[in-house]
Amino acid sequence: MFELQSVSWQVNGKVLLHPVDLAIDPGKVIGLIGHNGSGKSTLLKLLARQYTPSSGCVLLNSKPLAKWRDRLLAQQIAYLPQQLPATEGFTAADLVRLGRYPWHGALGRFTREDQAQVERAMELTGTSKFADRNVDELSGGERQRVWIAMLIAQNARYLLLDEPTSALDIAHQIEVLALIRKLGRDLEMGVVVVLHDINMAATYCDHLIALHSGHLLTQGSPKEIMRPEALEAIYGINMSVIPHPRVEGGAIAVA
Repeated sequence: MFELQSVSWQVNGKVLLHPVDLAIDPGKVIGLIGHNGSGKSTLLKLLARQYTPSSGCVLLNSKPLAKWRDRLLAQQIAYLPQQLPATEGFTAADLVRLGRYPWHGALGRFTREDQAQVERAMELTGTSKFADRNVDELSGGERQRVWIAMLIAQNARYLLLDEPTSALDIAHQIEVLALIRKLGRDLEMGVVVVLHDINMAATYCDHLIALHSGHLLTQGSPKEIMRPEALEAIYGINMSVIPHPRVEGGAIAVA
């Protein structure tokens, strides 16, 4: 379990995340929602230990993140930033193999177990057919699935994803989010994902955490969040909510 105890973050005297107390249970897909600049990515980076809290403490399994060794933490947490590193010259299989780094280290030998985990990750994400293709030649949706395969090969207990669908068209957004939800459930991983689209978040997440201007505003199930008054508080505009035509018990927000 992740726990945030009075965690805040500021830069140059500006508070970007005000003190937050929060528990994030494993085994669920958690969506971080809110307007631009609300603190979503900041919170995710604190969970990923990309940022060090200005105050308070982030704990994983009751142990402060600061006390985890890098490789051991990477065996627990797989993080995908919004701005992805360059992949020039990498085949899909090369990229997925990088996910095994926390288990064997830079000078360690790539074992049969490592190769088995890579093949399993590519099979689970439907990317085996891209193994020998250069990553830069793949479509946006295909590339994103290869990056997710790399995270699966890492065999971590948590996936932290920062806007994984931001550069994708609607069809690939649905494909990627459906894959993330399926992997989270099938592999019993905790997933924390930053999303801008409230309807996508409500459809593919089990629990939503809403931030506003660096404050934790509210949290709850999609059914609890998808109410006009809650959405207006989160996004500052009046929205109507209608039943989802294909998701039982689901809803769609319309501005």
